[in-house]
Amino acid sequence: MTPNKISVGDYLILQKQNYKKLLKFNKPNLTVTVGRDTINLTGIEGWPYFSVFKMVSNSSKKNREYSLELTQEIVNLKDEIDVKISGNDNRNIFDDGHSQKLSAADIEELKVDSSKASDIVETLITNSNTFHSKTEFSQEKYLRKKEKKYFEYIQIVRPNLRIITEVMYKLDPGKIQGIRVDTLSQIITMANIQSEGNHLLYDSGSNGLLAAALLSAIGNQTNGKLVHMHPGNMSQKQALLAMNFNEEHLNRCISVNVYSALRQYYQGCDTNDNTSSELNHLKRKAEDCIEIKSKVSKTENAIDKYINTEDDNISEDSKPEPKKPKWHFDNIAASTILKDKMDSLVIACKEDPKNIFNELLEFVKPGRPFVIYYNVAEPLQQLYMLLKSMSNVAALKLSCNWMRNYQVLPDRTHPEVTMDGAGGFLLTGYVLK
Repeated sequence: MTPNKISVGDYLILQKQNYKKLLKFNKPNLTVTVGRDTINLTGIEGWPYFSVFKMVSNSSKKNREYSLELTQEIVNLKDEIDVKISGNDNRNIFDDGHSQKLSAADIEELKVDSSKASDIVETLITNSNTFHSKTEFSQEKYLRKKEKKYFEYIQIVRPNLRIITEVMYKLDPGKIQGIRVDTLSQIITMANIQSEGNHLLYDSGSNGLLAAALLSAIGNQTNGKLVHMHPGNMSQKQALLAMNFNEEHLNRCISVNVYSALRQYYQGCDTNDNTSSELNHLKRKAEDCIEIKSKVSKTENAIDKYINTEDDNISEDSKPEPKKPKWHFDNIAASTILKDKMDSLVIACKEDPKNIFNELLEFVKPGRPFVIYYNVAEPLQQLYMLLKSMSNVAALKLSCNWMRNYQVLPDRTHPEVTMDGAGGFLLTGYVLK
């Protein structure tokens, strides 16, 4: 797999203007849906990342099915349409529904006949009675609206941590516990994630985002290890896999169930062995077959008795040992790392963090940092007051990230109208002993 070129099996970011979509390129003729458009990705394999492709219609514009054709650059609609006349104000413009001379049928026919978006928009402007009377700002707003509707360029972007965080946060903040990119950077900084040492993460529902962030900070070809604990049977790994880490880098993250890993650490063996369950299953199966066996003829019973006698003479050592599952070896590896103690502790959970923190605190070396993330403040406030009365932690700090986005344009710079101020809360400190 060439790292700088698009390959089958990679995760990709499909970008169309400000819209971004995360997907896995699992076959060469993959078809994806972007808004109301259906796009066939045949032909993008082997091209470098950040290549620009033009959407070429495969049928009528009404069906909105497109294939991609490589192009050199994105052409903005505003650069292709030269507007020379504009009005001073919009006070004499009334929306009476008759400003456009073309009918709906004419516009649909125009979409089918025209090969370029600029031709469609230029025809609409020519047949508009009010466009040249609008102010320059109004005309620019109209062109941006039409460009969004008729935009015909797609860029294939390589996934990175910032883009993946933005895509997941915009899609559904609840699935990543409301972790924004600024909060993520604060977690990495305050936990002092480095390429050396062992780091412990407990994550109960960020879709693998925190594991991807910490593993990215550890880096490739290093001595660092990440023990990723989770409460369920399987860890969430979408963001982790979307980073397209190589096998050596990905193996530095050991994902284990928190209960199984702690059981392995304290008891030294897996109590989740399936031997007892298999014996019970066989026992129940034998009991169910009593009625059937009673109906077997005496001859068949004699044969069975002879066969069973022969089987008993076979040594039990010759039977192959059942293969151990992967989580069995992951628990052993995690337990070995925990015995050497950890260089940082990061917790991002949906449940009360007090018991989790008290259980995992003993695995952290003295003088090492810990970071606890929660999307509301109350559980962290209670834990803060509890830790203030204890002598094994220091430098406690409860903080909130509040980020405000601004639109920066000539003569109209202002905060964005729609934004989310909730970025979660962080409780940080250092372990003393």
